[in-house]
Amino acid sequence: MDGDTRSQLDSYITDLYAREDDTLRWIQQEASRHELPQISLKPFEGRLMQFLVSLAGAKKVVEIGTLAGYSGVWIARALPPDGRLYTLERSSKHAQVARASFRQAGLADKVEVIEGDARESLRQLSTNGPFDLVFIDADKASYPDYLAWAIDNLRPGGVVAAHNAFRGGRILMPESDEDRAMLAFNRAIAEHPQLDSMILAIGDGMAVGIRKG
Repeated sequence: MDGDTRSQLDSYITDLYAREDDTLRWIQQEASRHELPQISLKPFEGRLMQFLVSLAGAKKVVEIGTLAGYSGVWIARALPPDGRLYTLERSSKHAQVARASFRQAGLADKVEVIEGDARESLRQLSTNGPFDLVFIDADKASYPDYLAWAIDNLRPGGVVAAHNAFRGGRILMPESDEDRAMLAFNRAIAEHPQLDSMILAIGDGMAVGIRKG
């Protein structure tokens, strides 16, 4: 499949299932206005996360890597009225933009933005577990640590999902330390004895594992 066809299919999926509303477009505009990295999920990847939340029957979700809150809004919208999203962000600037995003989306009461080092935040969050879903979309070198935490803190049947499993295709011929880290992560999630796993070939690839009982 050539790049043009893939792009057209991505647009087709977006038009069918993942059209952005005014709030989601506002978040992207705010991210650009505040000069945040343009690395958020594509709309159809956000819809995929909603799908995973629904399939898992998730009420308690942890997101590692908040950025402007775009992916968090997709996730939180799929939660039930008593659901809760804990989203972790190192940058105070990003966290401030994200809190505005959740207020704009009317989701501030469902979402807790936690600032600071993710490893420390995760240690503190452990007391709130077990969780139903963990979404990893942060620094690739730390993915193995985040995976280990997820396995320890997911309920049986809970889901761990990790973005950028394909690294824009560089997973086939790694060019950087982050590419190599993702390659190692993909193997780790595939071979972990406590997970049933697969990469969903949507967007930049979503590595997904289901915690065994």
